[in-house]
Amino acid sequence: MKFSRFGGLLAAAALGIVMMQSVAARAESVSYVDWTSGTAGEPGTVTGTLFSGANQITVTYTGDVSFFNSGDSPVHYSDPSDYTAGGTIAAPPYTGLIGLAVDGVDTLTFSQAVTDPILDVVSLGAPGNATTYAFNATPIILSQGTDQWGGVSGDLTVSGNTLFGQEGSGAVQFDGTYTSISWTAGNQEYWNAITVGAPSPTPEPGSLVLLGSGLLFLAFVMFRSAKPAGFSMQL
Repeated sequence: MKFSRFGGLLAAAALGIVMMQSVAARAESVSYVDWTSGTAGEPGTVTGTLFSGANQITVTYTGDVSFFNSGDSPVHYSDPSDYTAGGTIAAPPYTGLIGLAVDGVDTLTFSQAVTDPILDVVSLGAPGNATTYAFNATPIILSQGTDQWGGVSGDLTVSGNTLFGQEGSGAVQFDGTYTSISWTAGNQEYWNAITVGAPSPTPEPGSLVLLGSGLLFLAFVMFRSAKPAGFSMQL
């Protein structure tokens, strides 16, 4: 019975470690593309770099390029909560965007496969006049909200593979692994804009090891304080 109590303490410590590992695995950061060069036009091209874990990925956008900014001002991401999905992902760190204004096919191509990519949109459509992106994959809305031109949460909607925006700003995700994503823009307006990112798990192994060691030490201290006189544990 004395030994089983110690085993129970160890089991509790191990469970704590597993729970912390699970929580850490669910936490995500997002690496966004740093758009570095491009040519405006119809079609135009913009190129940038995306880091997914240790992988450096070249991202190439082709299609309508009304304009592009490399190192955009924060004003276009005026409310970071539009892009943070309840705190589970990070907002764009103002690394730029690509402006679209013409109907047609637009494509993002990745030099290496990207898992569960995230597309952030800024000012998609106008009140009462929805602009559409009809994708070759199913977009899932993660978060949305207001922007500097108005809009409310709910201005982005999805039907099938099509994203609708009526002054919508927010983040959408595509479950799966992709080397490219394409969409057909319809009912375009003055302009709307995009950037793209890749999520990655961010466990902290060093912290988990320290936590585990602390839990095991606590279990040992509790065992020693509970041990009756004269008891010895044979290893």
